[in-house]
Amino acid sequence: MTEFIITEKKPRFWFILSLSLVHLLLGLDINIVSVSLPTIAEHFGVSAGAVSRVVWIYLLILTCFLLGFGKLGDLKGFRKIYIAGISLFTLGSFLSALAFNFNSLIIFRIIQALGGAVLFALTPALIVTYLPADIKGKVFGINYAFTALGGIIGRALSGYLIESFGWNSIFLINLPIGLAAVITGLMYIPKKQVLNINARYDFRGSVFIFIALLAFLFVINAGQEFGMGSSVIISALATAVIFFNLFFFYERKLNSSRITVSPLLNFSVLKEKYISFPLIAFVLIYIITNGMIYLFPFYLQWVRNLPKKEIGLLMAVPSLLQMTSGYISGTLSDKKSIKKICTAGIILTIISYFTFIFLDDSSNYYFLLATIVMYGIAIGVFIPANTNRIMSFAPSDQKGSISSLMTTLIRLGSAFGVTAFASIFSAYVPQKNPVQAGVSVDTILTGFKYTFIFGTFICILALIINLLINDRLNKK
Repeated sequence: MTEFIITEKKPRFWFILSLSLVHLLLGLDINIVSVSLPTIAEHFGVSAGAVSRVVWIYLLILTCFLLGFGKLGDLKGFRKIYIAGISLFTLGSFLSALAFNFNSLIIFRIIQALGGAVLFALTPALIVTYLPADIKGKVFGINYAFTALGGIIGRALSGYLIESFGWNSIFLINLPIGLAAVITGLMYIPKKQVLNINARYDFRGSVFIFIALLAFLFVINAGQEFGMGSSVIISALATAVIFFNLFFFYERKLNSSRITVSPLLNFSVLKEKYISFPLIAFVLIYIITNGMIYLFPFYLQWVRNLPKKEIGLLMAVPSLLQMTSGYISGTLSDKKSIKKICTAGIILTIISYFTFIFLDDSSNYYFLLATIVMYGIAIGVFIPANTNRIMSFAPSDQKGSISSLMTTLIRLGSAFGVTAFASIFSAYVPQKNPVQAGVSVDTILTGFKYTFIFGTFICILALIINLLINDRLNKK
């Protein structure tokens, strides 16, 4: 592995910059498009429900292809697959800007999602393959900071771009960033890599997991709309269960045989608790992270009655703090105990969530702000360090697979978090607009309280999982 490490400072700088530009691009795109949905709906004359497909179909396709592209990188080489991913994402952005009707926009977003799946799947693998062990965590922190920065820029620029240049500009802004990432990637991502040239790609496993994830994510996203007891959701859930079982049965068969097909999942690697336990912790933390992103604006609007601009600013605070704390955490994870860093992040998250339980309509504004600040720091502390921990123990020929599995589980946790928080809150406050419906503030607060109690419980589970991992230097 040492012969692949980029040792010279200049090539290393441009290599890191190429990856950082990709993270900026990904963070920018998802946020700028989400904020711009009302304008897109108006332009194409579609409903609010229909226009949401611009986001959720992108996320659906992205998640379903992650595992397959991760394995493809292991077998065919990270560099060419990664460059193809950036190119595909940039092409999808360009075509989306030229969309002539709503259906064409959805098709072009699928192209974008395929490129995005490659980028999410392989970026962590590139970091641990080509960078020295003593700076991997730092670079994870840098990339995490660039993702957060992209989110902030996306939310801040969306209105200006649409008003000044039209809705197409939210996609065209990706082009110069994507082009710069392609050029720097072609010049500075190494071609050398450990490859198993005799192994064949696991097409059957890829099909099984694609169908399973597609059905499962449909259940998560559409369960409330159709009703969990509806025939549509029951059929989708049954499909997910069947194909998850087919996938695991087939992968187990590949793991125990001498067939030259390389399985998407290596079960011997997953038995290593230094990988499996941090993966579980990631799922739990992303459940509460996306749950908070979904639910907290409703508290600020329905309970605190804050202006929308102020809500937007408050919800940007965690991203700002995550940029700083993420960089510091990633850097420290190269030198200090990763277990202690992750534990500190989870404990701060527990304190934040426990505090959320007791917020009401009269809570001091600065106390509210301090709680949001603590939450932002906490998440930023945990994520880069935990990423470093997982990827440091990934075998050299499995880095793409572990990287893509990690990202897949993060996406599943994120999707489940929104659904779980929405379901718990809706059990107490079923009205779409409870304020207009005359629902009392106390009733609304009860919904928030029990939802955040659930979130606190999830945080405690993450802490227990983290404490079960024996600390050990992550230097492979």
